Amino acid sequence: MFISGFKKIREIRVKSSKIGGGISLPHAIWLPALTGVLSLAAFPKLNQGYLAWACFVPLLVFILRCAGARRAFWAGFVAGFIQFFGLIAWIPQVLTRYGNVAEPLCWFLYLLMVGVLACFPGSACAVTRYCMRGLGSWALFLFPAAWVSQEYLRSYAPFGGFPWLLTGYSQTDYLHLVQISDVTGVYGVSFLILTFNSAIVWALLSDTPKSRRMAPLALALLLLGGSALYGERMLRRWGSLKPELTAALLQGNLSFEESERELAWKFRDGYARMAERLEGTKVDLLVLPESPTPLMFQFDTVYAGTLRQLAARYSLGMIFNNVTVSYAGGGERYFNSAYFLSRDGVEVGRYDKVHLVPFGEYVPWKSLFFFVESITKDVGDFQPGSNLTTVRLGDHTANALICFEAIFPYLARQFVRRGSNLIVNLTNDGWYGDSAAPYQHLAMARWRAVENRRYMLRAANSGISAIIEPTGALQVATGLLREDVCVGRFGFVHDQTWYTQHGDVLANVCVIITLVLGAWSAWSLRRAALVECASLLAL
Repeated sequence: MFISGFKKIREIRVKSSKIGGGISLPHAIWLPALTGVLSLAAFPKLNQGYLAWACFVPLLVFILRCAGARRAFWAGFVAGFIQFFGLIAWIPQVLTRYGNVAEPLCWFLYLLMVGVLACFPGSACAVTRYCMRGLGSWALFLFPAAWVSQEYLRSYAPFGGFPWLLTGYSQTDYLHLVQISDVTGVYGVSFLILTFNSAIVWALLSDTPKSRRMAPLALALLLLGGSALYGERMLRRWGSLKPELTAALLQGNLSFEESERELAWKFRDGYARMAERLEGTKVDLLVLPESPTPLMFQFDTVYAGTLRQLAARYSLGMIFNNVTVSYAGGGERYFNSAYFLSRDGVEVGRYDKVHLVPFGEYVPWKSLFFFVESITKDVGDFQPGSNLTTVRLGDHTANALICFEAIFPYLARQFVRRGSNLIVNLTNDGWYGDSAAPYQHLAMARWRAVENRRYMLRAANSGISAIIEPTGALQVATGLLREDVCVGRFGFVHDQTWYTQHGDVLANVCVIITLVLGAWSAWSLRRAALVECASLLAL
């Protein structure tokens, strides 16, 4: 299928000095649509990551042949809409089942969200095609930088960003390629994928001499080979660690639909019962997941006593999630918190979640979205924490990421840069049932371990709980939607990676390149228009 498809694409020849053949979206919608379908299949649950290395070829062919930036935008929009429509197909289930949103409104909100997300790849396509007008077809190689720029922007906006399944995440299972993220972050793998796709299109469609036509593809292959060799070296280095500590992660599989009384019993006695399975096993640290609880550690002395008794069994104590109430400033303020208890039952630290889920844990811009709370039943009213708190565990330091905070590269990096030697992720993916979301969430979390070369202890209420090694490998993992105990080895790591120290340098360079070439292209087009106007006046 791929060979016949490439033969068909090869028929669409384009000269390097002349681009654009007037191709229109209605007549060639199959090109961006094919990109959308193939890119969707590259991510969990389908996990066909190899497709990412060619899935953008049809879209790039369209960009080369279309008549202008507007058509290129809509091509990118179509590809993005199809991709995101499949990737976040679990959204309607969450809205109807847990948000009490009417089904028609639910689908409207879902399609609106997909449409907003699709504008990001659309913008990358439009910028690339616009630059081709001013700079020629070689501006095709701006596409990787433009694409990474829109992914970087999506990591921060709107409402704090939604970097769900950036292109690089498609390679999660190919650990040799993931390792460069300790230098470039996940954006480096995205850039590599888009560069390879661009080089394929240039090799197929350019009418330049063969040596020049194949040179970009040869360079892309060298980059890919170099990344794989670097990955092999890093896998040998970080895979040789011999961790001496043992962690136990309790996966309670608590349901939102259970009665408050039943949930209270499970929180007060259920976790203690699960911990009894650990008798006879040397465990240094116990970790409980984020999960729905009617009990508050602050005020329920019986519940607090149970947790302190549990912590006393382990040399490094325990970490758990609970709601915190603050009365500072004269009113009640609620925080989604991670508590750290020492073996002595003393609270040695607390982290209040700083990156809340918009429309889930709070309503942004309440004056604009005043109607949200009236149409949903479970929108929280949490306040964001103000500090990136790290906590001492024995002679070392750890930090917590709560729920979807693990999908933000900058957040884990800032914790590690501040001295964290261990990342703990407390999450509750029970909202998503047996959809692709828990698998997608885990895939993204694994990259935080590689970028910063830290062990990650990931406790998930309904799964997937896992101990993730600094290579991104899953040392041990549980199943989904079942009660389980996950036991494995971990250690504290003190080295800091280049990425930890310097951050998203590559992504920022891509943004600068995109802006500079965009401005240069605009200047070139304006100058050409002025020259043409002067020529006409001279006549």
